[in-house]
Amino acid sequence: MAAVTSDELETRAARRARREALESEPVLSPLATMPRPILATTSALLAILLSLAAASDYAILAAGLAAVGVILAWGWPRLLGSPSRIGSSLAIGVAAVVAAVAVSFTDEPAYARFVPVALAAGLMVMFVHQLVRRDGRPRLVQSTAITAFGIAVVTIGGMLAPVARTEDGQRVVLAALAGAAAAAVAELGCGQATYRRVMWLAAMVLGALCALGVVALYAAPVRAVDAVVGAVCAALAYPVQRILSVLPGIASRRGQISAAAAGLLSIGVAATTLSRALPL
Repeated sequence: MAAVTSDELETRAARRARREALESEPVLSPLATMPRPILATTSALLAILLSLAAASDYAILAAGLAAVGVILAWGWPRLLGSPSRIGSSLAIGVAAVVAAVAVSFTDEPAYARFVPVALAAGLMVMFVHQLVRRDGRPRLVQSTAITAFGIAVVTIGGMLAPVARTEDGQRVVLAALAGAAAAAVAELGCGQATYRRVMWLAAMVLGALCALGVVALYAAPVRAVDAVVGAVCAALAYPVQRILSVLPGIASRRGQISAAAAGLLSIGVAATTLSRALPL
């Protein structure tokens, strides 16, 4: 076995010290430490509009979710840097609209059974678009992955509409939307290093409080499960927005609006699961 020199030992020690320093004080992208007031404001505004829709009728909520999905489709390719923005937006927008139609015209209790049709429709448009591209299809895999990711997000968001059609489902949707919007508001303090250590926990606490407040305004009796729904949905929406916050596209107004839509739509499956698992 070859002898290890003192220089190699020092190099390993220095490398270990740098790794430990990064673990204790991770180096963040400057984009991750900049507050995004447009994102927070858009998230709160969209959550209010969707909450009003949920409190009125599930079909109106489905239409609102389709509109939010179209908003996401408008900015998603730019936010993630897609090389084929128009086709990507088209595929995501088709999935959002088909998902809304699928849940609105299903009369049987399995209200979400046709939601996979929206996923299939979006993927078909995505692949057809790639086939008809005439630009040499640069970064094909990246373009396909970005589009598929967006289709998945809007399809997940479409799951909120079936929840509103179930017993006590409206209160779950209201609490879930409040929690997701609260996560965006909690992120406004990301410029403070001390606050960043507890920002996820702060988002959950704020999500629980906002959920209780929104359900109380809805004139429904407030329950502990409302706080649980708000906290869980805030815990899920927060990492989605934090992941998107380090992308170069987040610096644009369109990118922030799209990220706000993504945070709200990402909680669809969680809201569905909580509506079935919790004693409402």
